[in-house]
Amino acid sequence: MVKRFALISGLVAALATPLAWTQSLQQSHHFETLRGLERFNKSQTLSLDDTSQAVDTVLSIKGVKIGDNVLQQAINLDDQGGNLGNIRGGTVSDKIKFSFYQPYENSRLEQKLELYFDKHNGFIKQITGTYYLQDAYMSISPIREQTLSAAVDKFGPPLTMQQAHDLSGQKNGDVPLDKFINSLQEQNQLHPLGLEYFQKRNITRSSKWVKGQQNYALMQSGFDRCYLWNSNSFNQILTFCFFDETGANPNSRGVEFDLHNFPVIQLIKDLGNPHAKLELSL
Repeated sequence: MVKRFALISGLVAALATPLAWTQSLQQSHHFETLRGLERFNKSQTLSLDDTSQAVDTVLSIKGVKIGDNVLQQAINLDDQGGNLGNIRGGTVSDKIKFSFYQPYENSRLEQKLELYFDKHNGFIKQITGTYYLQDAYMSISPIREQTLSAAVDKFGPPLTMQQAHDLSGQKNGDVPLDKFINSLQEQNQLHPLGLEYFQKRNITRSSKWVKGQQNYALMQSGFDRCYLWNSNSFNQILTFCFFDETGANPNSRGVEFDLHNFPVIQLIKDLGNPHAKLELSL
């Protein structure tokens, strides 16, 4: 019972807002000279409409939001006890990984947090948090249940079947994902990048919303099973996904949170490469 309480506490803490930074913004941090991050200024922020107003987003994983400065957030995660993983490709990297560990029964639970960022300006454009068990033969189901519960405590309930029916114009039963997408398009509720996201999820003709736990809408596409939170008419979404139990060794995949904010991602894309060379036409 004590182990279960400690695990639940750990899961909730992993989703919670981080503690105050132990170092001031002015103080230098060794990440500032780290290959892969040294090219970014931690004080740089993503602003709106050529003003100093910072981009504000609702959803976050471990206190990290889309549009945050990757260097400052890497320092933040380091201060929380994260173990720095790979920064892919050195000075042209666009991904950094942190790991957090805790004991679990006779194994170990790892929370891996991946920050994807634009390699030219250093702003985070996607956040993925995944829970793994060191022993891939142990059932991931208890972790899945408790992590979903912790997410509901923080973010509220995910999309429900009633909402899926209302948004699709369908009264009952499973909701085909293509019908759901088409209905959102007709209602002008999808950002172009959001449309692209759902179309990629719609990988088979059988992709659909089905009834999951507590009447939550469960996206079923291939072997993927996902619950979804959204804000501002699907401009920002968070998914919690796991592998169907009929698939090959679902325990080894773990369970995954994936955060996207499409308007902010568009702003980051629009920034482009500030160091792009002039193209000459001869």
